[in-house]
Amino acid sequence: MTMPAAHTSPQEAFALFLETACSEFETLQALLTGDFHLVDAGPEPISAKASRAAGTIRMALAKSFLFNANRANRICIKNRSQLSLDRKERVDFLRATNPLSDVRNVNEHGFDGDKRSEKNKPSMHEQDGGFLDETSLMIAGPNEVLMGPLNLHAIYTAVARARSVAGFATLARTQP
Repeated sequence: MTMPAAHTSPQEAFALFLETACSEFETLQALLTGDFHLVDAGPEPISAKASRAAGTIRMALAKSFLFNANRANRICIKNRSQLSLDRKERVDFLRATNPLSDVRNVNEHGFDGDKRSEKNKPSMHEQDGGFLDETSLMIAGPNEVLMGPLNLHAIYTAVARARSVAGFATLARTQP
């Protein structure tokens, strides 16, 4: 027997995706700054398998941030009157996170092999240090986490700002 899921309000859903996206980016940041370490149990120096795993983990965190921040953007667009963001905060958040959609679409649909993938093909974007497409991740430091045309750190800053005014901590203070 299945039970119906508890109703999640738009405010709670928005807070959830903001919190999740921030947590993922903050974990990536901790890896990049050395505050968090992956430990290889293999022989020294770090094995090739561990090195590949580290890259895989960084990419997974970056893509997960991208997807969750984009989902928060969609919730904000579709439920703007039900969220506790004033107009300026909402506009700033949407302006910063709108570019996520194109990169997400390429990652999600760019290789499907159907009509949808035709309009979501990867393309090369010039970034400091070279060209990369939407499926690439180049990390030039904690403040330069580049994916296609985006610097995810700049977007994280906007997502973290929205979390500070509409995340779970704010919801807990404003609800009876």
